[in-house]
Amino acid sequence: MAARQVRIRTTWESYKRQAIQEAVIRLICREGLKSVTMERVAQEVGIAKGTVYLHYRDKQELLDAVKESALAPIMSKVDEVLRGSDAPDRKLRACAAEYFSYFDEHRDLFRVLIYEREVTRVSGSRYQSDRYRHLIQETARVINEGVRSGVFRDVDAHNVAAMFIESTFALMNQRLRSEKPAPVEIDATLIGDVFIHGLERRRKA
Repeated sequence: MAARQVRIRTTWESYKRQAIQEAVIRLICREGLKSVTMERVAQEVGIAKGTVYLHYRDKQELLDAVKESALAPIMSKVDEVLRGSDAPDRKLRACAAEYFSYFDEHRDLFRVLIYEREVTRVSGSRYQSDRYRHLIQETARVINEGVRSGVFRDVDAHNVAAMFIESTFALMNQRLRSEKPAPVEIDATLIGDVFIHGLERRRKA
């Protein structure tokens, strides 16, 4: 009986956290980041402000949680692509395309989350995150696959993976800044052309 009560309580707590995060997203997309206060979030959910504080210490912790949750689906999809059975060069191209498509789909939210100072407090903080290290590690593994198979020339896979990811992020940021970004296929091909052609093993004349 006690175990069942714990499961019910855990499920209910998870539901409340999700409801709070969804309220933050609605406020951000509707009114911008400045509209997000613990009191406004509580009103949006229909709960007491103190209940929000039971789940999140302050606004920054809440925004960080929203950002992590918003990024979880694309990280899962990129993992699926990088661990798939396609050739290494196709994986890298598909990885960029998945990123651009996802951020286009959630454009309003990420324009706020990426550019507002309150969320991006420390510009170098992402480099210390487990998510970023995992992404570099998986991308480096794919590059090493290409080196071993003879598709790519011998390179420092970790460094090239970092260059690929940072270039993808940079282009993604430009897409978010632009009111009319290029079609996903065009920018994904651009990233692919620049990196894949640079990685390709040189053929002797």
